[in-house]
Amino acid sequence: MDKIEKAYIYTRVSTEMQVDGFSLAAQKEDICRYAQLRGIQIVGEFCDEGKSGKSDKRPEFMRMIETIKTNKDAVRYVLVFKLSRFARNAADTLKNLQLMQDNGVDLICIKEGLDSSTATGKLMVTVMSAVAEMELDNIHTQTMAGRKQKAKEGKWNGGFAPYGYVIDKDTLKIVEEEAKTVRYIYDLFVNENLGAMGVAKRLNAEGIKKVVRQNGKYDTFTVDFVKDILDNPVYMGKIAYGRRKTVKVSGEHGKTKVVKEKDESNIILVDGLH
Repeated sequence: MDKIEKAYIYTRVSTEMQVDGFSLAAQKEDICRYAQLRGIQIVGEFCDEGKSGKSDKRPEFMRMIETIKTNKDAVRYVLVFKLSRFARNAADTLKNLQLMQDNGVDLICIKEGLDSSTATGKLMVTVMSAVAEMELDNIHTQTMAGRKQKAKEGKWNGGFAPYGYVIDKDTLKIVEEEAKTVRYIYDLFVNENLGAMGVAKRLNAEGIKKVVRQNGKYDTFTVDFVKDILDNPVYMGKIAYGRRKTVKVSGEHGKTKVVKEKDESNIILVDGLH
């Protein structure tokens, strides 16, 4: 009797890719169907929901890799829907694939029909991961170009609305409940000569509560929050673009960090529609 091969399932969906064919349920359904046809036994499932393709931001992926190292389930494969679900760039793909193969585990991408246990399959994984990385870079470039154009037109160009505003068709509209606190922050800073720390302490001492947004957790005011309010040109009717930029971390492939743009010629600052 042939030995039944075992496998882990890995599924991932990022917040910007909630579309048919990429949903977690769709990925799992197709993978399970493939495993059944191949006679592969699924002995573990790992799923990252709303995570980017970077390995250090995918806790379930990293847990799967650590589990593979222990060989506790004696798996032969990791099954994924598409190669793009496995990793975001060619370097991460090859690094993690090599780590898996060092532990006797190969990768199968069912949508593309890739199986790294074959020489041809491993070559195709290498080529397709590089192509996928290029496509993501192109999408990022196009997205940034679109945001830049919106900024030039005085429209809000992406991200959460600043405190005191809500986004309405690419334009910022005032939310009075929050806006009155923003005005008070400027009043304390200008007329009472309080620094950011002093302003934050006053707001908290007076029992003023910060409205908790989707990108926050607490209803108290911090020094950093007050500094961000005072430093944001949106509160003087401007739309800014390019005040911060993402740069690569030297010597660490695939890692980036956000820094302030020091060259003012790269910053767009125009009157906003708001």
